[in-house]
Amino acid sequence: MRLALPFACLLVCGAGAYAKPVKIQHDSPALEFTYEWPAQAAAIPMLDRRFKAEADREYRRHLKLGREDKQLYEQQQRGSVSDFYSKKWSTAGESSRLLSLQYQHGTYTGGAHPNTDYGALLWDKKLERQVKFDDLFLHVRAFETLTRDRYCSALAAERRKRRGKDWQPGLAEFNQCPKYSYLAIAPVDRSHDGRFDTVAFVASPYTAGPYSEGEYEIDLPVTRQLITAMKPVYRGSFEPQRQ
Repeated sequence: MRLALPFACLLVCGAGAYAKPVKIQHDSPALEFTYEWPAQAAAIPMLDRRFKAEADREYRRHLKLGREDKQLYEQQQRGSVSDFYSKKWSTAGESSRLLSLQYQHGTYTGGAHPNTDYGALLWDKKLERQVKFDDLFLHVRAFETLTRDRYCSALAAERRKRRGKDWQPGLAEFNQCPKYSYLAIAPVDRSHDGRFDTVAFVASPYTAGPYSEGEYEIDLPVTRQLITAMKPVYRGSFEPQRQ
């Protein structure tokens, strides 16, 4: 870190600039537990408290389950097996108005494989509360109307790429375009310039394909049309990309 940065932050950044990433970790024979969130979230007191409370609640719940599972594993002569829980929030981007977060959540409770899912959270720093992506737009369903065809086409192309000629289309539910409510949708700042240029659509395993295919992440560039459909207070947080 450059020596000039702390002085500059005293002028423009505020106390939150000195927040650090948080990692809560508890390891025991019954449960390996980690919960993490980035400095940008730790700098917001309401988010920091929210994540701390969730980490405490999830740890107590999963420790109880882990102890019960451990007894079962020992009865099954699988005494070396233990449960785990992990949740890691990361920053997808931050503008002067919005903080966009994504998470990866994983658990194992003795089954054939771990379970993984993905999520997103959008925080309006001026309103000091979480907002939905749809809340950024002037009209209800404007976001879906402007992006649905592009998303479904991109998902279909990615499915064909992964499945190849050997794919057997017997699982009809994995050939449909999932509802947006089933996806983790987050604006992303790929260029790291303080404005969002991409919208990431992440489908957890079993949402767009079987477990063996993993998650599906489809990125769509932000367009001028999309920005025009937003409420004026949010337009400055986004920048259009070439098509």
